[in-house]
Amino acid sequence: MYIANRAQTKRLTPVEDRLLAFERDWTSSTISRVSPCDLPVDLDELKQRLAALIKQDEEDDAESVRYVAEQMSLEEFRILVQEFAADGLTEAQVFYYLMPRLSLEAQMPVLRMLVDEFGSGNLQRSHTALYIKLLEELGLPSDLNYYIDNVSPAAFAFVNMFYWLTVRADDPSYFAGVITYFESIIPLFFLCYTRACERLGVSAHHYYSEHVHIDVFHAIEGHRLLRAMDKSGQLDCAKAWQGVCFGREITTQAFEAAVSKARHYAREYS
Repeated sequence: MYIANRAQTKRLTPVEDRLLAFERDWTSSTISRVSPCDLPVDLDELKQRLAALIKQDEEDDAESVRYVAEQMSLEEFRILVQEFAADGLTEAQVFYYLMPRLSLEAQMPVLRMLVDEFGSGNLQRSHTALYIKLLEELGLPSDLNYYIDNVSPAAFAFVNMFYWLTVRADDPSYFAGVITYFESIIPLFFLCYTRACERLGVSAHHYYSEHVHIDVFHAIEGHRLLRAMDKSGQLDCAKAWQGVCFGREITTQAFEAAVSKARHYAREYS
């Protein structure tokens, strides 16, 4: 699926029907499984649910998060970084495909986020460049093709989720919900990475520390996106909440799988 998504966005190669059917089944079954029966009916209710969920996640003391921050070895950390390289090496590039689907006013918050993602036009400050520096310090390749053969299905599900959200989901409300949730939790969640870098002596920590700083502002832009879409009548609050639940599930699975893989390989080859 990931190879087909890349081919579509880079060379306009149509995705095969069998893969689209797989994607429809994956997205619809996951959304049905993780979404509640009662969905928000307006923006105020959506914002209340978002705030409650973010508070819940901020208070969650997940063992895997503590392990990354406090105990993960350098070799394990290399595997963790490797697992998210397919995302880091192409970060936010697929967001462009969403823009024409939004009203002009709603495009502005996304554009401001993209400006930061791409280092305000400074190549060395772009988030992908920061990830490449991290890979280089850890002795990992920056060739995307390497990771196609070396990362777990859960890691690819995380990246494929964004292709679906921006290119093929029937409503941009899914994306608006996901991005607002993500940008709200990352400043706290990424602290486990910055603490691991500090503890392990990894100097190329800027990919993580930049997100801890800038995503505070991106969370504000996410709420501006929701308001702009609501103002134009484009926001489907139910689908936005389903997007939140979907994105949270896929991200949690990817992180837990990556930490588990890192710990397994360390035990296997120590």
